[in-house]
Amino acid sequence: MVNTQDIREKIISYLDPEVREVYEIGNYIISSGGKGVRPLLTIMVCEALGGDVERVIPLAVGIEYVHIASLLHDDVVDGAQTRRGKRSANVVFGNQACVLTGDYMYAKALSLYSQYGSLESIQVLSDAVMKMSQGQLLELKSLGNLIDEETYFKIIDYKTGALFGACMAVGALIAGREDYWDFYRMGILAGRAFQLIDDALDYAGSEEKLGKPVGSDLAEGKCTYPLLCVLDELKEEEKLLFYGEGYEDLKRLVLKHGGVEKTKEKARQEIERVLHFVRSFDTSGGIESLILKLINRES
Repeated sequence: MVNTQDIREKIISYLDPEVREVYEIGNYIISSGGKGVRPLLTIMVCEALGGDVERVIPLAVGIEYVHIASLLHDDVVDGAQTRRGKRSANVVFGNQACVLTGDYMYAKALSLYSQYGSLESIQVLSDAVMKMSQGQLLELKSLGNLIDEETYFKIIDYKTGALFGACMAVGALIAGREDYWDFYRMGILAGRAFQLIDDALDYAGSEEKLGKPVGSDLAEGKCTYPLLCVLDELKEEEKLLFYGEGYEDLKRLVLKHGGVEKTKEKARQEIERVLHFVRSFDTSGGIESLILKLINRES
């Protein structure tokens, strides 16, 4: 079974740029301790379905390159200062270099898929990247607004869920499954649950464990599920705190009304649908264990 360290070594070895700075920036973020959940999920789905693990590994690496590229670009867009407990790459290397390295990562992922994948796998990955870009834009457009749940879930399904969808779909595709789009849809739900927990931790997590500032969503004008799910319980004047400098007071109100607990419960509901699907083909329980780690986490 491929482990996180094996994957990290593959990610570094396949990177292979001609320009040293690309390697330095890529290695900086790769070596900062990411969980490697996405490539692991891709490989484990393929293995559980009886597919060729060696064939899927470069495609799993390509998915991680897309993820890393999105982190590099997101940190530039958000003006982030920290990532995984250390200075973010854009602070260390500059915005321009990080954007261009992210572009290289996207192109490298496509190169791996053209070499080791199929037309269908390229279609799956392309769909995920298009959704991710649109989710990021929709989130950017929504900053400073109290959005509805439909908009919120579209943002997280696109921005986070789509790449989890690609993980499961590519694993199934390489294993010869014709219903790989069903796996894609289940992956989106897994990513939705992952992001719900991420949003809950932004209200009640530990900065030391998260490796980034907590409470940043409200400070940046992001309306996420912990706030959304208690909006009906807030007075009109309390909702107005979102538009001013009162986000610390608003955070306390969200905690008081159980926004974090309701968000975690929503994540558990979403993940149950995924686990029911996974149990139909994975008898080892490995994928279920990996998915549950996405939910039962503190960072």
